[in-house]
Amino acid sequence: MVSTPSPRTRRAPHLGLTNVRDDRVDVADQVEEILARTQAKITALDKLHAKHALPGFSDRSAEEREIEAATTDITKDFRRCHALIQRIGAEPQHAFPPDRRAQHANEARAAKNVQRGLAAKVQELSATFRKKQRVYMEKLQGHAIKNQDLLIASGAISLRGTDGLEAVDEDIEAATASRNQSQAMEWASPGLDLRGRDRELTEIARSIAQLAELFKDLSVLVIDQGTLLDSVEYNIEQTAAQVQDAVQELNEATRCAMFCALCEDDD
Repeated sequence: MVSTPSPRTRRAPHLGLTNVRDDRVDVADQVEEILARTQAKITALDKLHAKHALPGFSDRSAEEREIEAATTDITKDFRRCHALIQRIGAEPQHAFPPDRRAQHANEARAAKNVQRGLAAKVQELSATFRKKQRVYMEKLQGHAIKNQDLLIASGAISLRGTDGLEAVDEDIEAATASRNQSQAMEWASPGLDLRGRDRELTEIARSIAQLAELFKDLSVLVIDQGTLLDSVEYNIEQTAAQVQDAVQELNEATRCAMFCALCEDDD
């Protein structure tokens, strides 16, 4: 049987790992580069939002189109990151010879850890952007904005775990309510041209929904890998406990042997 050559590995200090396969490091680097560009795009969009939220009477349809295009571009970047992260964990299912199984298990564990770290980064930045979208939507509607939403949108704090998922549900509810309110205004004032404003709010609501879906998709990766890491830690703890028990048994056996030897000498 011809053995399959082992994939090349290298250190990945920016991922906090060593001996990571080259192809996985390359994919991880792509994700990091996309996130850096996306952060710059979000900063530019913040300026567009601030400008567009100012009162004005001139035609601002060009601004709205620019904001819509930027929002779509940023959302696509997050989706692209998600697709790349999924590639890191994709492995062909086939049998490995006994001498390669341990190595394969280590490589799989490294891949999962890389996935988890990148998924958490994408999730955090996308959640910040989603909250920015909600804050902008609330401003356009003249609604009060919660301090926590402002802090999340500014990047000062981030929500994880159950709190993060609850924030997702709240944002979806706010987006749905915004859409319903726009429709109600159209029905109440059929002679008033609200198409531009309605379109903008609809696009924001759609963006929030897409980002919420992405957050939940990434949560699956983060939670799964967290479970894996927990099991690894558990195995380490179990091994340590077994070693401690073995040492204790060895000490007891040694004492018994010494006692027996002394008894034989006395005889």
